[in-house]
Amino acid sequence: MDDQPFGQRILSWVGGPADADRFVALGGVRLPAEPDPAALRRSLDAIVARHPVLGEGPVPLRTVDDVWAAAAAGRYPPDAPCLLWAYLAGAELLLVAHHTVSDPWSMRLLVREVLKPGSGPAPSYHDGTAPYPARRVARSAPFWNAMLTDVPALVAGTDDRAGTAEIRQPSGITQEHAAAVSRVARSTPFVILLTAFARALGPLCHGETVVPVLTHGRRRSEWDTVGLYMNVLPVRLGTPTVGSVHRAFAEAYANEIPFPLLLDAVPQADALFAAGGPSLAQFEVIQVPDGAGIEPLTIPPGLGLGGPLLPVNGLAFWLEPGAGGAYTACLRYRRSYGEPEMRALMRRFVERWEEIDADPARA
Repeated sequence: MDDQPFGQRILSWVGGPADADRFVALGGVRLPAEPDPAALRRSLDAIVARHPVLGEGPVPLRTVDDVWAAAAAGRYPPDAPCLLWAYLAGAELLLVAHHTVSDPWSMRLLVREVLKPGSGPAPSYHDGTAPYPARRVARSAPFWNAMLTDVPALVAGTDDRAGTAEIRQPSGITQEHAAAVSRVARSTPFVILLTAFARALGPLCHGETVVPVLTHGRRRSEWDTVGLYMNVLPVRLGTPTVGSVHRAFAEAYANEIPFPLLLDAVPQADALFAAGGPSLAQFEVIQVPDGAGIEPLTIPPGLGLGGPLLPVNGLAFWLEPGAGGAYTACLRYRRSYGEPEMRALMRRFVERWEEIDADPARA
């Protein structure tokens, strides 16, 4: 397992590779003009040739009437030599990659290279073989021992149903507006949205909580590579003001180590994230390419693609960008929490965001 990137190691931690038919669609965009299918095929095949983690070309490119209907009806063949698919409907392009080689960063990179194919030699994948410095783990272990001791769990649900369910609904929050609010608050859009989520959790937690957030687990030398490099960063939050959340996230980020190594180095972390461990709430904000002049497509309700890859014991909440830069709020949760309570959580998130938006300088 030590020769795998962070994301593949996380998949090993959660019980093995993703199912053969599991694919993620985080790269749906409306192109500035309808592309020439032949030129698009050449661009896609060049991407696979440049990123060997995607397997072997050619990339299956299907011209369809509705990219989402085609994706929902598709099932990934387990013996396919290429791990990237593409659906084209007019100017709408949907990139679909197998779960084991995809994360939000990779899908952004793939979209960027479709629009402007990369040049030069294949990028280095040395992150998969370079050992993580033991001194960094040893230096960060005391911080995580303190942060992950006596973690309060979310309040247990009252429904006795097993399994998980998912809710998706428009949030009315745009990326542009979140960025403007964050500038007034002297923070970042991610922290602003995380603060609203932490406040929305209030009825489900006792005072403070630990929120696992997803990061890309990359060093700058690997930023031009495709592959699953997701990492999990637990952030312990007390009273969720923008300032306190900003400080907590910055401190956790400064001590970030690969999640599998965190589980090995800190017994509390292993117990916290084990199956049947305390119920936590996971958070993620999915982004799209910056300055590309393209519009992301909104994933329709019920399709069940995208979102966090880690099944936490409680619930996972994420924001997907869609048309006009507006986020769709998505929630995957244990059915035991009950749908009314989870819809109330979604409403509280928007309400807490509106409170921060009304006076970001004092939030």
